[in-house]
Amino acid sequence: MTSIEELEKKITSFLQRTVQFSLETKSLKKGKLILFCVKDFFCTFTLLCEEKNNKKIIYEIPYPFKTHYYDNKLVFDYTIKTFCNGNENLEQSIKKILPEKPSKLLNKRVSITVL
Repeated sequence: MTSIEELEKKITSFLQRTVQFSLETKSLKKGKLILFCVKDFFCTFTLLCEEKNNKKIIYEIPYPFKTHYYDNKLVFDYTIKTFCNGNENLEQSIKKILPEKPSKLLNKRVSITVL
């Protein structure tokens, strides 16, 4: 699990830069990152969107199971395999009890890329 302090340190280098949020290959949001905070179980990003006449957009996503940091990219990992940390019995049990309509982030990765 990634600590809040580690996540804040990684995100700080993204502030005041144009970023793009992507779910696997699909683009979700794009704009200049002006504020970031963690509250309860959610990461809240405030973006300034130039395409919408500099309108502020607030984008909330759940706190990830794990984060991966690359040069100009931060990946939020929501995969069941990461959550189970190699325990295959637990992974199989969780897959059996998944709801019919799970979250769009479940078992996926969200990447934040600096443009």
